[in-house]
Amino acid sequence: MMDVNAQMHVYEYLGKENDPLYNNITQLKVNQSIQIPETKMQITKTRFGMYEIVSAEQHECYSSAQSLYEQINALLNPISFERL
Repeated sequence: MMDVNAQMHVYEYLGKENDPLYNNITQLKVNQSIQIPETKMQITKTRFGMYEIVSAEQHECYSSAQSLYEQINALLNPISFERL
């Protein structure tokens, strides 16, 4: 059950397929990078198919576009991601 007092992220209603960030992540090709200015992060898809985040504060790899997307959303949108 959803808590009506909790703030929701707009793409929880619209679907992540409509989120430009998700689309940019899923369209990355091997050795291609994108920047996320709000966080000063660079995301790269490695030759091993991993998604790598590099910033001054962190350097992490994720095995899927979905797990990377969830991590970046948590950083950009510190609101609860309740699942309906």
